[in-house]
Amino acid sequence: MGLIPEDIVEAVRQRSDIVEVVSRYVQLKKKGKNHTGSCPFHNERTPSFTVTPEKQIFYCFGCGAGGDVFKFLMLKENLSFHEAVTVLAQQVGVAIPAGESPAQQQKERRLSLFREANKLARDYFRQTLKTHGAAANARKYLARREVTPELQEEFQLGFALSEWNSLLGFLERKGLTPEQAVEAGLAVKNEAGRYYDRFRNRLIFPIWDATGQVAGFGGRVLDDSLPKYLNTPETLFFSKGRLLYGLHLARTAIREKGCVVVMEGYMDVVTAHQHGIKNAVASLGTALTHEHGRLLTHYSRDVVIAYDADAAGEAATARSLDLLEELGCQVRVLRLPDGKDPDEFLKKHSIQTWETLVNGAPLLFQYKLEQAAGARPLKTPADKLEVLRQVFPSLAGFSSEIEREEGLKQAARTLNLSWETVYGEFKRLKLISGKKWTNPDNLAKNMHTIVSKVDTSDARSKAEAVLLRLALEDPSLARTVHEKMGGEHFQDPRYRKIFKYCLEIAGKPQYQPAEIAQYLDDDEQALLGMLLTQEIPGDDPVEILHSHIKSVVRCRRQERREKILKEIGEAEKLGSHYHLLRELMILQGIDEAEKVGDQARSRKLQEDYQKLIVSNTGKCPKEGSDGM
Repeated sequence: MGLIPEDIVEAVRQRSDIVEVVSRYVQLKKKGKNHTGSCPFHNERTPSFTVTPEKQIFYCFGCGAGGDVFKFLMLKENLSFHEAVTVLAQQVGVAIPAGESPAQQQKERRLSLFREANKLARDYFRQTLKTHGAAANARKYLARREVTPELQEEFQLGFALSEWNSLLGFLERKGLTPEQAVEAGLAVKNEAGRYYDRFRNRLIFPIWDATGQVAGFGGRVLDDSLPKYLNTPETLFFSKGRLLYGLHLARTAIREKGCVVVMEGYMDVVTAHQHGIKNAVASLGTALTHEHGRLLTHYSRDVVIAYDADAAGEAATARSLDLLEELGCQVRVLRLPDGKDPDEFLKKHSIQTWETLVNGAPLLFQYKLEQAAGARPLKTPADKLEVLRQVFPSLAGFSSEIEREEGLKQAARTLNLSWETVYGEFKRLKLISGKKWTNPDNLAKNMHTIVSKVDTSDARSKAEAVLLRLALEDPSLARTVHEKMGGEHFQDPRYRKIFKYCLEIAGKPQYQPAEIAQYLDDDEQALLGMLLTQEIPGDDPVEILHSHIKSVVRCRRQERREKILKEIGEAEKLGSHYHLLRELMILQGIDEAEKVGDQARSRKLQEDYQKLIVSNTGKCPKEGSDGM
């Protein structure tokens, strides 16, 4: 896809009302200048999701998601930026010109071909299942599995004949060549150069992307042939590691239930829907990938793993847990009794029993504890210590001290140890680990923890955040910041990037800070969203600006003084510490003059400092050149 011209993007942005778009997914309530509601991207009890219509921005203080109207649609519908702009453009009546390069046009033609080929194949398979005599066994199989005709329609199930080229012949009659069918993953070319259907004598499950477009197929045999399941090969349009079966059908239920249940196979999901469980998806029989995890977080961070309760299922579960935890999900593990898979269980038990199991599914820590404790006889202290080493990282991730204490007590009971012993070992291992353990709730802390990688207790960091907020509010103040503070305005590179684009768009007649979002990555967009939802601390922006600039400059001087003290020790050995002492004295003098309000002396000392820098080029730092 080609780049959409900036003026077109901005026209779409100006015509799109972020409150109206978000309201399609979230029930918003007006609160002052903002609108608030429950976040659509994670499960929460207290609404922390804010939309600011004046700035056309959204931000969640719970999970840290934030950005403009395009970003919201991208997260909710798993769209690319180009796709989100295109969708909104159609809704607000803005035409997007075609301007792709030849290579981009070629890629788009191939994707269009794949889409068309998959649609034709889906319709062919569906019609074959309904009417062809050779599909009688498939229809009997579905009846035996209690898959109703209505459910077959919902999941667009089909059947591939056992003939070598039945689909190929159909596609050729529709204008597709065998080579194109191979490229789409629907046919195979053998060493002799002959083409034949990839799927033969199989029940067919279309596999969709999150927007509901058919991306590929899965085929299941109805006898003892191998492989039991066969998928479309990896293509430009299909990747198992990026797709979740049934997601487009489950999105609404995931929002309503507040959680997503991840299963292993197609039939698990089909059976779940059959019993009214609509928030289920499947990972196409593979362990979850990082891309799967990112996709899930767009819809819910409360993830219940319901893989088959056999050895392979347990192994697949174990591979997925840490990945989801690292992405900030609350992971729970549903363990079905008697070694059943979800399909088998749901056919023998009521939906109420299922819901009870889901609601009571243990958190990741408890699951890991029971798995680790049951994997070996706990005869020695070393055995018990090994269990603790496996589960402590998850325990350290608890956001609540109460949850952490309960986890420690549970570990103590499981290992037959005292709470004090387990707690002491927890502190010891955390200390010697030399780093912070993974926190699965690291996206659900307060806003400063979410958006800043610097210590928010640092006065300079706080002052810089206020300066950037003021700059975003009024571009004329951004220019003042630039004039007063020189080139390196902010410590945080994300602040510098946001400020750079703020200056660039400041001269536009219809300045809108949300426009900056299109130049930022996910983390930076969330930061922009957070900043724009904050109230300016006072009534006089100019006075606030100068006050915080002075605060930043004072912090810089303090940082420089601390650095000088460290450098003097080394410089003394070389006999070259005089210029450092002189610099230190001037910086201290400036601070003392400002404290007593002696502005004349402060200006004189700042002039002396500038002269010192010029006379010691290469010896003194550049910090002095920006107003110290």
